[in-house]
Amino acid sequence: MNTKETVVTQKGTTTIPEQIRRTCGIEPGAVLVWSLRNGVIEARKKPGSLNSVQRHIRDRAGTWDGKISGVELLKKTRP
Repeated sequence: MNTKETVVTQKGTTTIPEQIRRTCGIEPGAVLVWSLRNGVIEARKKPGSLNSVQRHIRDRAGTWDGKISGVELLKKTRP
């Protein structure tokens, strides 16, 4: 198992190492589920959590009123 050390702040926050975030697909806004089993802390990405592309699409769902072309809509909604 590949282990990394992080520091817990006074507020109880910590940083998930980049390699772990990338491997697990954890992006800003992802929801993690925490559990404690036999003295071991586990953090898992919540099933159904949206990635940035899915959030982008969902945020703009229903924004096309048909009065502009699809190309114009894409220009308006792409980051």
